Amino acid sequence: MKTEQAKQLINRYLTGTATAKEAHTVDSFVEKQLLDNTWPVSEEQKTAFGLKLKQRIDEQRLADATTNIQEPLKRKPIVRRLWVIVASAAVIALCVIGGLFALKGRNEDRAERYANDVAPGGSKAILTLTDGRKIDLSDGKTGELASANGISVKKMANGLLVFSVTNSETLTDNGKNNRIETPSGGQYQVNLPDGTQVWLNAETKLDFPSHFSGKNRQVVLDGEAYFEVSKDKDRPFIVKSEKQEVEVLGTHFNINCYANNPGAKTTLLEGSVKVKGAGGEKVIAPGEQAELYNNEMNVNTVDPALSIDWKNGEFRFKDENLISITRKLSRWYGVNFVMESRYEKMPSFSGSVSRFDNISEVLKMLEETGNIKFYINGKVVTVK
Repeated sequence: MKTEQAKQLINRYLTGTATAKEAHTVDSFVEKQLLDNTWPVSEEQKTAFGLKLKQRIDEQRLADATTNIQEPLKRKPIVRRLWVIVASAAVIALCVIGGLFALKGRNEDRAERYANDVAPGGSKAILTLTDGRKIDLSDGKTGELASANGISVKKMANGLLVFSVTNSETLTDNGKNNRIETPSGGQYQVNLPDGTQVWLNAETKLDFPSHFSGKNRQVVLDGEAYFEVSKDKDRPFIVKSEKQEVEVLGTHFNINCYANNPGAKTTLLEGSVKVKGAGGEKVIAPGEQAELYNNEMNVNTVDPALSIDWKNGEFRFKDENLISITRKLSRWYGVNFVMESRYEKMPSFSGSVSRFDNISEVLKMLEETGNIKFYINGKVVTVK
């Protein structure tokens, strides 16, 4: 509510010409809405102030009525001062009410736009074995899923998939890889035959053998995964992707290398890794990130926790542009984003929210930090 509108409402209220609804608005404020959490006073003081203000308004209305009949000149300065005090307080109060009404309207608008909320993803994946068998890892079945050629595949009670060698004498290699693949809205954790632990983000494929033989341990990645590599000084661990190759002995690192992304990022948390790509070859240290983009490789110091927020069940954004954010949300919630607004400069956002909240909680956080609105319609989210 604008200041001039508030003044007019106060005038009608004090002169007794306000409608019942208008009078109720003022009464409601002085009796209830005055208890604003930003006031640096106790709840008892807020209550007392509200009651006092209402009392003074009531007294002023009575005084004005008496003045209109008797018009004692000596009382006018007092009446004027009192009216100014009350009106000023009420104008401020009604501006606050206007803000509260606006907030209520915004929440109602948001509730309508978010009516078709989307639930978060979960532990989902498909395992394709070297013999072509497919196993849906999304169901609740646990225990041994497959056993052949000296290899056992088990799904633990916590959902962890474990490949292990049960009989080294019967190990055979048909030259093919296993593949674990997470869909949109899926993630999974797997222990490879050498003990290396891998966490896969949504829309990720990882190809790996049933056992590692030869001079190195090589896997192929398309998507995003966090690795905790089992140490083996004689056999380096190699992660190959379309854009790069990462070589390590034993370390913790995250790779983001989706085939449909313009670049690839390798972030080191512990140990040392060598990143090779069209842009050259770099050895990075903990807290550094090698970014390959347009056949150029750059190494930057970063907060490594931001690169594994997904593994830790969070979305954490720090000056991140909207395209990058919506790409992440699209993979996790299985939605498509449609941009209706044209931005001269792509806005950036900062904030954090649980990855296991509905998508509305993430969108709400983004709306609070930027001049933007989202509309959910089935699996399509429109950005305006």
